[in-house]
Amino acid sequence: MAICPHCQTVSDFLAPCPTGDGFFCIEENEHVSHPDDRLLGQQIAGRFIVVSVIGHGSMGHVYKAIQGQVDRSVALKIFRPEYLSGTTGDQKGDDEARRQGQQRFVQEARVLGSLSHPNCVTLYDFGFSDHGDFLYIAMEYVGGISLRRAVRRGLKIRPIIEITKQILLALREAHALDIVHRDLKPENIMLSHRATTDEQIVKVLDFGIAKLLQQDTESQTMAGLLFGTPAYMSPEQCRGDVAAIGPATDIYALGCMMYEMICGQLPYDSHIPHEMVRLHLNAPIPALHGRSGATVPPAIEQFVKRCMSKEPSARYGSAKIALKAFEEAIETEGLGSGVRSRGHDANDTGSRKVVVPKNKISGIHIDPVTTPEAGVEALAMVVDERALAPADASVQAAQVMVDKVSIKQPRVAIAGSALGQQGVVDTMEGTAQAAGALDGERLSTIAGGSRGILLIMALLGVLVFCASLFYYIYTYVLG
Repeated sequence: MAICPHCQTVSDFLAPCPTGDGFFCIEENEHVSHPDDRLLGQQIAGRFIVVSVIGHGSMGHVYKAIQGQVDRSVALKIFRPEYLSGTTGDQKGDDEARRQGQQRFVQEARVLGSLSHPNCVTLYDFGFSDHGDFLYIAMEYVGGISLRRAVRRGLKIRPIIEITKQILLALREAHALDIVHRDLKPENIMLSHRATTDEQIVKVLDFGIAKLLQQDTESQTMAGLLFGTPAYMSPEQCRGDVAAIGPATDIYALGCMMYEMICGQLPYDSHIPHEMVRLHLNAPIPALHGRSGATVPPAIEQFVKRCMSKEPSARYGSAKIALKAFEEAIETEGLGSGVRSRGHDANDTGSRKVVVPKNKISGIHIDPVTTPEAGVEALAMVVDERALAPADASVQAAQVMVDKVSIKQPRVAIAGSALGQQGVVDTMEGTAQAAGALDGERLSTIAGGSRGILLIMALLGVLVFCASLFYYIYTYVLG
């Protein structure tokens, strides 16, 4: 049933409220779950009807919205304008800082809008609310599961290779446009599925969001702000050396993610953010030990360690160079698919086979389904409030990013991504439902066991009844 979140009038889903209060009708359970959210049911920029909450962060919120004119779902990220720039203490200075921050926001959003690649989440639109009380970005709504969830479940070497390859394809396109992600982590990687084919595909979320919200370089340096998630931050980010951040920064984060996919744990792990920063700066790169004692191919280990070099100059200088080296490494180990990447072909996504254990991934331009065949509900992109040590941490606090997902690995920074701390909110629409879908096989096993127990209990009940009946007849009828 759909209702107006403002006056609770019942009507059709997405229909304007019959009372004319300016709201649109959304699912009742969404309003019940978030009764105080003032944007639910509202139309943003005359195009996007907000239908559900994906996650919350310190700098804003992420919603699922429907763009009516083209009938598509989008992830709508809402930012409070005060986080675009620092404050100076006087109204005039604050107004000027805010104006400059908004100009930077527009400039950077236009750059991000030029990024178009099958492995990158597309930015559709951006702008300011009518009253100037928030900014928004409308992005492709992605169904599937996060790499964080896949890592927790365990990945074999070939899926790891394909996931890495597709991440590198996305980074190659971005680096060619001078776009640096700055906050790569498993929560920002989605394993999804194309709607029109049977191809599984990796999607990289939140390109450049950290820079989109950051202040100017000088004020950042003075404030000593760090941008990124401690578990995957490069040494230059840990030092606060903003000028040194570039493509090699993303390569370092990729190396950390590969280490975690292969070994099942972080290369540097601590529950204390400053200790993790110290380890990234000073600790030697640890040896790679595969899950359950699996052997790590030497060429792959060498690739990971070079990605994780302390100095940017010792890493691969860009994703294009890293992709070539990675393909050579997998060919050396006899793990190549025979399909090598070509130029900058936007339709080239490698061999496209990403196998997630016991799970098929749902589509990308369609609303996720919960049928046994699809096996997963949609997982949207959100923000991070994650805390530093992912063991089982994931997620997302928004990425929140649910399973609203555990909050380990808090972000150290201060500026973050879509909603603050660009961190982790690997949030799934419908946490309980998504978790249920992902654990379908286990739940069916449990259900099967429960039925067996109930059958035994029923038989015992029959036996007890028969014994009681016999005792009654023998005592009171025959006796």
